[in-house]
Amino acid sequence: MQTTEKEQEQVREERPIITLITDFGEGYYVAAMKGVILDICRSACLVDITHDIRSHDVLEGAFTLLCTYPYFPPHSVHIAVVDPGVGSERRGIIVATKDHYFVGPDNGVFSFVYNREPVTKVISIESQVYLRGTVSPTFHGRDAFSPVAAWLALGTPLEKFGEEIEDYSGATVLPVQKVEDDPTRIEGMVIHVDKFGNIITSISPETAAEQFGYSGSPKFFVKGQTITHSYSYYAEAAPGEIFALVGSSGYYEIAAHRSRASDILGVERGEKVQLELHTESSASSTT
Repeated sequence: MQTTEKEQEQVREERPIITLITDFGEGYYVAAMKGVILDICRSACLVDITHDIRSHDVLEGAFTLLCTYPYFPPHSVHIAVVDPGVGSERRGIIVATKDHYFVGPDNGVFSFVYNREPVTKVISIESQVYLRGTVSPTFHGRDAFSPVAAWLALGTPLEKFGEEIEDYSGATVLPVQKVEDDPTRIEGMVIHVDKFGNIITSISPETAAEQFGYSGSPKFFVKGQTITHSYSYYAEAAPGEIFALVGSSGYYEIAAHRSRASDILGVERGEKVQLELHTESSASSTT
């Protein structure tokens, strides 16, 4: 039986969704955060995206958030706590976009969100009313971000939490830009290596087209090696063949069919990668 839009909206209002991404791993930390949330908002639907982010790895947390949050319903609240600066002067913030809210430290963990869609407001968390009575300087995930997310899920207006800010932390990756001594190339970096050894770059087809002013087939240069073949999906390539494709994240990947491209090429996260775009006309002019 199909539900009406009104019924769907009622379900969303009854069960606000709060997701969690942390680097806390196993132990009591995540359970304590959930206890705080449920004490305030007992109807919350809590979704563990992952707690296996590498310790203090803000970039991995940011990329994981990018690859998951768009698939949750509107009005979802996303907590991201990868916070090596906990207890310092770094701020806690709420980021609001058209359809989502994000709660966590102002350290770049939301930088891919800023790049993906327009931000409506960024609020510095200042009001003590929405924090736990005692805030540990080493556990803001429990004492600040969890209660704020719970009150936000209950519909508390953004302005109640603090002042709007514009000087929030930006990118955690190097910007994609033209290579200084070779304008036919742009340079980005490896932002993720997944379980299969696929190398995800910071370059998307849209970014490449914007930099060059045209679209075309990618040719990658990484660690002194050149990758000329590109496909739409992994099985198009021969076993062991190294190639490029646009992955599910929307960014270019370098992969090896049924093998680990990262091991074959000796590439790790943070490695610089360069790209040329070739159109049919440019390819024919060089033959």
